[in-house]
Amino acid sequence: MCYNVYMKRKEEAYLSEWYKNPHRKPLIIRGARQVGKSTVVRLFCQQAGIQLIELNFEQSYNLKSLFESNDPKKIIQTLEILYNVRIDLEKSVLFLDEIQAYPRAIATLRYFFEQMPKLAVIAAGSLLEFALENHEFSMPVGRIEYLFMGPMTFEEYLDAIGADQLLTYLQNYTLGEEVSEIIHEKALEHVRTYHLLGGMPEVIKVFRETGSLLEADKVKYSILNTYRDDFAKYGSRIDLSKLQEVFDKLGSTVGKKISYVDIIPQERSAVTEKILTLFVNACLFYRAYHSSANSLPLKAETNRKMSKGILLDIGLYLALSGLSIGELSHDKELFFSNKGELAEQFIGQHLLYSQPSYMNPELYYWRREKAQSNAEVDFVIQQGNSVLPIEVKSGKTGTLKSLHVCMELKKLSTALRFSTNRPVVEIITSSLPYSDYQYTLVTLPLYLVGQTRRLMK
Repeated sequence: MCYNVYMKRKEEAYLSEWYKNPHRKPLIIRGARQVGKSTVVRLFCQQAGIQLIELNFEQSYNLKSLFESNDPKKIIQTLEILYNVRIDLEKSVLFLDEIQAYPRAIATLRYFFEQMPKLAVIAAGSLLEFALENHEFSMPVGRIEYLFMGPMTFEEYLDAIGADQLLTYLQNYTLGEEVSEIIHEKALEHVRTYHLLGGMPEVIKVFRETGSLLEADKVKYSILNTYRDDFAKYGSRIDLSKLQEVFDKLGSTVGKKISYVDIIPQERSAVTEKILTLFVNACLFYRAYHSSANSLPLKAETNRKMSKGILLDIGLYLALSGLSIGELSHDKELFFSNKGELAEQFIGQHLLYSQPSYMNPELYYWRREKAQSNAEVDFVIQQGNSVLPIEVKSGKTGTLKSLHVCMELKKLSTALRFSTNRPVVEIITSSLPYSDYQYTLVTLPLYLVGQTRRLMK
């Protein structure tokens, strides 16, 4: 099989547009450790033929004194001498990596924007909110912009392993077109593999090079241990053992309403809430909040006391939950039928990053809590000027009672269901007692999640 020379990311296209923008601001790339922030900057500069001046604040401690000056001209002059290079302000990128090791450098971005706008400046770092919690400088509000970066998507995985024809097929698929059984099964096979691997770039790289799920699995556990090592840096701020305990329980929150007592029994909810917030700030964990979904924006009607979890990555979710990679990889029916949380995690992490990259990833769900008559729709998103409810089914079958309730209560006309079925568009009549409410239901197979926004226009 002929693999691509490198693993292309959608963020490269974003960086290209940002670089060409004459009104660009210094860019901060946000994302968890090891999602590929540094790599995507290097690849962008390499592909575009742009000079890259890369500084790493974790590796070069003497850089800290240089950035205390807040003088871009002095900084650039010193860098030219240190690295013996001539920096062309109009054809270079200054990349400040691991900037969380010296948060004070973030303030300097303001002066690059105001005094040296021709130079493209990118900063990246993990655990920025941890580092910024006690900062004593003024953030350059209005003088920086953000790019939010997650793991590789399913379609980026297809590109990385050389499944070019399937990728092109998915990207050009139109509703109403019949998907043959053989293509359908092949695409689901790739979905199963992605579930096992996840989208962390190093995991996919190792699998691409070795073809071994076991070797890829070792990388996932290595990444988790790296995250745990990071916790020690903040042990003075919060009990390290409690950080570890919550981290190990994050997988149990996927697809379920978060209950503090189930995470750390006999601990005050405020402590558990603070730790969960730390993991959200570290981009390791997300919370889908309940929204009444009566109108847009969905955020305006959220109940922050009701949420369910989504981990950064489905592969890390498997490793953190201790699910057997061998058991899941060899039993197709068990894989898709008995692991509903897997399907919800898979869809959830893709929906989080289906928004434009400059938007902070957010996701919502709908729930009605009524005595003996609860109803819950897995996710609700904004699609155009409408609210779009989304149900996720791990197999081919499943009831739609909660979706019927939501559609009728909110008087919505279109809903989306993900499952292992082939695509279909149909008019559904509610099966609720004394109801004949009708709406359009679009069913998409899991492998078309990357085309959600386009197909649901």
